[in-house]
Amino acid sequence: MQQELLSGEYDHTLDPKGRVTLPARYRDYFQYGAVLVRLLDDEPCIRVYHPAAWKEFDAKYIEPLDEFGSRTDRWKTRLIYKNQICVEPDRSGRVLVPAQRIKELGLSGKIKIIGNRTHLEIWDPETYDALEAAERGGDG
Repeated sequence: MQQELLSGEYDHTLDPKGRVTLPARYRDYFQYGAVLVRLLDDEPCIRVYHPAAWKEFDAKYIEPLDEFGSRTDRWKTRLIYKNQICVEPDRSGRVLVPAQRIKELGLSGKIKIIGNRTHLEIWDPETYDALEAAERGGDG
């Protein structure tokens, strides 16, 4: 499947079972699977990649890391893959978000999904709005 450019902002909800419905316009794109990953502690969201897009991201940014020669790279790789899971959306286009990620990010009820070119991002709306406001304020 050709990689799609993902964009837009969507208000959704996290149901009591920890499932999030992907935006309708992208359900076909993710129908055979999605890779959910939290990359870094300072990025408080969950990225949602199409498996092919994740493979490209991995090849470009993770594979070149020097796991044997760099302790920092070894830990970076370890933490990325510890926080990564492959999921299959159900017939309603919902994906199950790992309970640990929900807890870490304080997700409950309303969530915000942002399209960011190669992936979607699942955010707590208040966290996203605060970070976006801080970024806009920093542009001077």
